[in-house]
Amino acid sequence: MAKLFACTILLVIASTAYASDIEGGVPTTIQDHPYLVSIQGKDGPPVICGGALINENTVVTAAQCLAFYDVSQLAVGVNNGERVIQIAAQSFNPQFDFVTMQNDVAVLKLAEPVESGGYLELASTAPENGDSGVVTGWAANNSLVDVAVRTLTAEECGSGDYKYSEDEVLNTMLCGLASNLQACNGQPGLPLVVGKQLVGLVSWGYGCGNKGNPAVFTDIAAERSWIIETANKL
Repeated sequence: MAKLFACTILLVIASTAYASDIEGGVPTTIQDHPYLVSIQGKDGPPVICGGALINENTVVTAAQCLAFYDVSQLAVGVNNGERVIQIAAQSFNPQFDFVTMQNDVAVLKLAEPVESGGYLELASTAPENGDSGVVTGWAANNSLVDVAVRTLTAEECGSGDYKYSEDEVLNTMLCGLASNLQACNGQPGLPLVVGKQLVGLVSWGYGCGNKGNPAVFTDIAAERSWIIETANKL
């Protein structure tokens, strides 16, 4: 069955083009996560996706955040939306498969630089089973929250111990279990950070953050070469 593109964090599959607010997160601030950006309409919210700054003018996000929208009508919000920047160029992985969600990654070039002081390094290796990570995104009233997760490799996630089979969790994916078993909802493209490195992007999943329903993330280490090559070309 096709995985719906309006996916959510830890994760309820949505039937509309707009993602829901995160529930069950811990309050945080943009100063703690200056790399976090929103993908939204040129005229402002709603936020349709998240993303992460990897340098002053490059954002990494999910392919689904571009493939299903008119990109000419989108912009990037930084500093929790206080500044909105136009998209100068963009590309999503041409091998993105909207049925399997394989290669769910995209790169944006911003029309203006962002001196955030807190860009993320791309992970060169995938996290191990049990590594502690955090996903940051928006709850109600545009407030930022963190959701703590424990990472799972694609092999472990598709082993049959969880809700997924090995032919669903593919080699460009990894999973994460929320520490708060009630954590739900959120935006595709939100960054998963482990050890101050970008290791994943919210992509898809079934249900909320309990043992049977880990979130599925794009594995940044698996996509690193494509991201770097594309960012250099844009």
